[in-house]
Amino acid sequence: MPSIRVTARSATYVAVVAASAALGLVGHTAWPVLLAAAISLPASVVALPGYYLAYGLLALIPGANPSNGSGSASVDAGGHLVSSAVGGTQAAWFTIATLVLGVVLLTAGAVVDVLLVRALAARRRQRVAETPL
Repeated sequence: MPSIRVTARSATYVAVVAASAALGLVGHTAWPVLLAAAISLPASVVALPGYYLAYGLLALIPGANPSNGSGSASVDAGGHLVSSAVGGTQAAWFTIATLVLGVVLLTAGAVVDVLLVRALAARRRQRVAETPL
């Protein structure tokens, strides 16, 4: 079983993944999220699809994510568009929940990566110790 002690290297790694994910999700910028996903491989292979699945399920809640295609418009007698209004914005709870969810899932993926590396290192040390000289 891997140890639970926190090293500066593993804490820095997890903090960089969390900060990059937060920067990208809050700023609506793809590259920091992709960076966080890339450096938290292999766990991000599960974390990112999990995020999009949860996002989609939350979006099904009425009022969470109104369609951008809804709205109203008026046209004058000549057929010219006089006014147009697109209805709705995302609910605040939906926006906050999805941002937090994305950061938490990528950060959890980084923690899982740290635990996997520790488990593999312990297994390797054990194998080397059991090898006869």
